Formats: sequence, C-alpha cells, structure tokens
Amino acid sequence: VKIGLQFRYIGLIFMLAVLASLVTGYTVFATGWTFLGEKLANVYPQGRLIYILRATNIALLRNLLLVSPIIFVIGLLFSHKIAGPLYRIEKSLDEIAKGNLLMKIKLRQGDELADLAEMINLMTENVNKTISTTKISSLEIQNNINEIKKLISSQPCDCARIGSLILNLQTKLSELDSCLDKWNTA
Repeated sequence: VKIGLQFRYIGLIFMLAVLASLVTGYTVFATGWTFLGEKLANVYPQGRLIYILRATNIALLRNLLLVSPIIFVIGLLFSHKIAGPLYRIEKSLDEIAKGNLLMKIKLRQGDELADLAEMINLMTENVNKTISTTKISSLEIQNNINEIKKLISSQPCDCARIGSLILNLQTKLSELDSCLDKWNTA
C-alpha cells in the first residue's frame, strides 16, 4: 500500500466529513435555537436557557468525537482499496518497464482500479505477442541469410535456391512490417 497516498486520502475524507458534520450540526443548532430561543425565553429563566444551550453544544461535540474514529476507520478501509492497487500497479509497471512482459497485475477482489489493471494486462499481452512474432521472424531471416551465405560461397552457385531464399526474406520482412505497423512510434 502507498502509505503516503493512503493517509493523504484518509485525511481529506476525514477533514471533509468533520467539516460537513460541524457545518451541518451548527447550522441546525443555530437555526433551531434562534427560533426556539425566542419562544423559550418566556418559558425558561435566562440562566436555564444558557444551560440547555451549553449542554447541547457539549452533546454535539461529544457525538462528533465519537463519530470521528468511525469516519477515520471507514476512510482507511476504503482508501486501502485504492492505495493498495496503485502500489501493485506501480510495481508491476516497473517490472514491465524492465522488460518482464510476462508480468500480470493481480488485484484482490473488491479492489478499485481493476479496469485499469486489466487494460495494462491486455496491453502487455499484445506487446508480448508482437515481440514474440518479431523474434521468430528475425530468427527465420537470420537463418535464411546464413543459408544464402553458404550458397554464395559454394561452387557451383545455386541461383534458383538463392532467389527462393531472397523471396522468403522479403515475405518475412513484410510480415515484420505488418506486425510492427500496428504500433505508433516516433
């Protein structure tokens, strides 16, 4: 898990939840007491009304302090489903960049970013197939060149066989071009 990302994410969720709770709580509280204060001022003595107001403030803060750890834990669990996959994807891309095209990104069930991981796996598979095809064609071309060299050095020269090998080389080069043309490069 990318701990730094995870804690920044949790901090953001936590601060937004606390801010939303404070704004909502105090908006309801202030609005309610504005209307009720006018009505209750005639019923309760002034000191009693201040006591009720303080008790309500304390209850609001106490409840906010009780709910805050729950918000933090939920944020932690949710962020784990994002920060963990990001870490795995980053490590896998590092391996792929080093040339390991057999690398597959495996995420846990329920992790976020599964679509991104699947797209990277598909891309890696396509690049792997292209490189495998290119390697096979390159080996066949090298074998044909070696055979042409042998034929040229032998006496008498088998021009028909050389022509056939050159035609085969041209076919293999066309296959290579076709295989590589699907990739846009600089």
